[in-house]
Amino acid sequence: MPAGRGVTIRAAVSHGVGVPPSIEDLQLNAPSPNEVRVEITACAVCHSDLSYLDGTWATDFPLVLGHEATGYVVELGESGNEYGGNGSDLAVGDPVVITLIRSCGICRACRRGHDVACTGEISLNRRSPLADTAGNRIIQGLNVGAFAEQVVVHRSQVVKLPDDVDPVAASLLGCGVLTGYGAVANTAQVAAGDAVVVVGCGGVGSGALQAARIAGADPILAVDPTPEKRVAALGFGATHVVDPARDDIATVITRATGGYLADHLLVTTGAPAALDGAIDLLAPMGNLVIVGMAGDDVKIEVAPSWLAAANKSILGSKMGTTRVAEDIPSLIDHHRAGRLDLQGMVSSVHSLDNIAEAFDEVWRGEVLRTVVLPNEAEETFQGSKTISKKAASTC
Repeated sequence: MPAGRGVTIRAAVSHGVGVPPSIEDLQLNAPSPNEVRVEITACAVCHSDLSYLDGTWATDFPLVLGHEATGYVVELGESGNEYGGNGSDLAVGDPVVITLIRSCGICRACRRGHDVACTGEISLNRRSPLADTAGNRIIQGLNVGAFAEQVVVHRSQVVKLPDDVDPVAASLLGCGVLTGYGAVANTAQVAAGDAVVVVGCGGVGSGALQAARIAGADPILAVDPTPEKRVAALGFGATHVVDPARDDIATVITRATGGYLADHLLVTTGAPAALDGAIDLLAPMGNLVIVGMAGDDVKIEVAPSWLAAANKSILGSKMGTTRVAEDIPSLIDHHRAGRLDLQGMVSSVHSLDNIAEAFDEVWRGEVLRTVVLPNEAEETFQGSKTISKKAASTC
């Protein structure tokens, strides 16, 4: 296809709350300046996608979801003058990791390294590159829309991936692992010897556990109601596991630490129950880090005088306060050095045509991460959907 023309792609289009996605032909615009067209290799299913489909978060329809992806560059838009960050050295054929984080590179937040808080003018924020065959715009869900054969994204959203890294496993770097790792390294700034508690041991929580281990935290406690996920957590760095339905969490923490509570407690799930009493599990000077995105109507109550007296902090962590151009390459280095296990987090893979089953696996809590391969035919998956023995046996 000559540069400058749009293309027809297949994508999973969601039309409403509780409505299974349908596979449809859509028109994808050619990339404009500072944009890149990527053929998708793999896109993991994140709970954030499903939060729109089950009504937890409000959104308009129709839209294409999927934001945790890898692929390879098939077309580059012209380079503009406003953007000088990662992606400026891309070439057609380069494998890349894609994230939902867009940064203009010039606004106040971007100049301070706060990619997740960008307020700059980016054309894709105003107009989706997707349209149906009648020309009606289709929303590009979470800035990517990667449950599709191809996407057009801003250059700031992509980072080159070394050829020797498995793109299926690396798709988790686009959101889940990036968010969990960043919550530990960037938001909480966990240090060696800190006592860390991670509540929720799915894809984000598993990334947080591994980040805490890399930082030298000790002890590291993993809290999850699912027995299989607690077992998996031990493989990702937890020194202790806690069943919230059976164990008194404070007692387990103090036994593990020798008498004190947590220096950092990270809530990586959006389940409201995970926030109940969380602030009470912190030692003086401790941080409660809210990573998981609860429903819009969820509230917590805290006595401010008591919070101040104990020097405790409540920190929000959007996408792990990530600096895309620095953090994704760092995570790739950890993975290549054997410090960060990505393959062990991938439980199953599916074709685009079987995306409804992939969603159901996540809703049922059966997986750490399931991954959709939009350009693979369904017949190639028969009898071989599970690709990680570790994840399959523990999730």
